[in-house]
Amino acid sequence: MFDTLKIDEKSGVPVWVQIRNHMYFLIKSGQLKPGDVLPTVRNLAVQLGVNYNTVHKVYQDLEADGLINSGRGKRSTIADIDHGSIEAPGSPVDMVIDELLRVARECNVSREDLEMRLRERLSEWTA
Repeated sequence: MFDTLKIDEKSGVPVWVQIRNHMYFLIKSGQLKPGDVLPTVRNLAVQLGVNYNTVHKVYQDLEADGLINSGRGKRSTIADIDHGSIEAPGSPVDMVIDELLRVARECNVSREDLEMRLRERLSEWTA
């Protein structure tokens, strides 16, 4: 089922976002059904040729969204959810911004400092 997922390193979309979006699609489309067992993090990382931590982050994110059930020492499974109620994931840019905000909070970066850093980077950016 994950054979159709091809990571595009040149797309500019982070690998974890590509994997997460693909899994959202598989769940929303019903290709993955409640109770289906997902590959282990390690096996999926090897299959996709990505870092273990990348897949681990995807699984954590999907669990936080209530789409999968997992636990230490347990296989991850698709949660018992109404597929029609699943919203499509946000754009890759929105997901990266959300991740930036999460990391900034974890690192105790103040709002003012974050805004200053973003303004600096944006002033250097040429589209």
